[in-house]
Amino acid sequence: MKAQVESISPVKTRLSIEVPAEEIAKEEDAAYRDLRRTATIAGFRKGKAPLSMVKKLYGDRVRSDVWSRVIQKTYQQVLRDEDIVPVADAEIQLQSASEEDGLSYTAVVEVRPTVEPREYDGLSLKKERVEVSDDEVEQHLERLLGEHATFEPAPDDHEVASGDMVVVDYEGSIGGEGFEGGSGQDRPVVIGAGMFVPGFEEGLLGAKAGEERTVEVTFPERYRSEDLAGKAAAFAVTVKEVKLRKLPELDDEFAKEVVGADSVDELRERTREALLGEKQRRADSAFRERVIDALLDANPFEVPPSLVQRQQAHSLERIRQDLARRGMDLEDIGLDPNAFMERQAEAAERAVRWAFLVQALAATLEVEVTDADVDERIREIAEADGRPESLVRAFFEQNDQLDRLRDSLLERRVIDRVVETASVEEVAPGALDDEEGAR
Repeated sequence: MKAQVESISPVKTRLSIEVPAEEIAKEEDAAYRDLRRTATIAGFRKGKAPLSMVKKLYGDRVRSDVWSRVIQKTYQQVLRDEDIVPVADAEIQLQSASEEDGLSYTAVVEVRPTVEPREYDGLSLKKERVEVSDDEVEQHLERLLGEHATFEPAPDDHEVASGDMVVVDYEGSIGGEGFEGGSGQDRPVVIGAGMFVPGFEEGLLGAKAGEERTVEVTFPERYRSEDLAGKAAAFAVTVKEVKLRKLPELDDEFAKEVVGADSVDELRERTREALLGEKQRRADSAFRERVIDALLDANPFEVPPSLVQRQQAHSLERIRQDLARRGMDLEDIGLDPNAFMERQAEAAERAVRWAFLVQALAATLEVEVTDADVDERIREIAEADGRPESLVRAFFEQNDQLDRLRDSLLERRVIDRVVETASVEEVAPGALDDEEGAR
């Protein structure tokens, strides 16, 4: 066997392999002998038919099987000899095959890129300062009051306004014909909540208790029911009751009942801390992404196309599984798989490039994650969630998530090491958004 190895790109290698006729003949002879022992041929006892007849009857099949087997055998041998580790199945093309000259073929394999990290030391980075204003605290408290609002009967002459609750009977029709799911009795509707088809709630503004009116709407083009999507409908609505939204008082009693705080001042302080913690998490996440972008920009390299496609398919499958858990599918949300895969191409390539780069950085910076580190992280997760450590560990083990947990820890440590030597400028909240918008 002769083999020639040629690099045709940083992530693709072509193997040109020639197998001599003598080797093919040996394989064919062995195949014929095996077949002769088992083949049933009319006029002969099993194993007694002349070899020439076996070749005549089964020659094409044996030759095809032998060539296929020889290609796989020699291909694997060359991979071992040349220390090549493919990341996907090879594209194999038969070049020639004959009893006199043997066979030759090429195999194009995708391989891992060679990544030598550079410009990871002394990066110049920006991070937004985290602040929470008094207005943000008050807005959050207003939403909290709204979540605990009650509804009380409105005066008879009250006209429905945004925020009110109305109790209605309705009968919908399209072209004068009723449709499935188009009717309801004693249905509460909070005006402005957006729980009904667009236009329905708005069509009740100004109504009074006891009033009847017709509300015309058009179902969205991507409505969950294909039979209704994009169609115009009319609803005959009877407003049976109108209720006014009443917010609770923001006082010490409310603070105690809702969050167990001793006073409104403590509630405000807890709210500020919660908002600050959430903003800090978002800022840390955004900073982490900027570190990754800076490292990727400084380290351009090609990645195997098959791995990018695999990442795209993985993203789509996660969406499918999430929808399935909610009893939905891609059609229910109007998601075209091909369009999604196309939109995800850039993000998928970024994810694959980062996976290779973080491993290369870990080796260069001598960063590693031990089993003890994984155990400690599991303990942290268990404590934060208030669950037994054994239960958390079982989840990771049963769902094959231990490797992902290990990779996550490695990524965090690599980023921390890079940031240690970086120059980090703290900027005002929103400043980075303004910079990106100006680009």
